[in-house]
Amino acid sequence: MEQPQIIVNIVETVPLMHPDKFAEHIGRTPGVIGGWIDSGYLPTVKVGRYQLINLALLTENLKQGFVL
Repeated sequence: MEQPQIIVNIVETVPLMHPDKFAEHIGRTPGVIGGWIDSGYLPTVKVGRYQLINLALLTENLKQGFVL
C-alpha cells in the first residue's frame, strides 16, 4: 500500500510596513513616500486593500547599491 504524501506549506514571513508608518520612521511625509511608491523606488505588495512596503526587498535593493 502506498503511503499518502503530506504536503506542507511553508510561508516565509516578509516584513511589511504601511507607507504612513514608514514615512514616520524615516522622517518624510506620507506624500513623499507615495511619490516614491508611484515612481517605483519603493517595492510594495498589495495585501487586501492595502499597498504595503516590502522591507525585505527594499533592504536587498539597498545592499546592492540602489539609492532612494
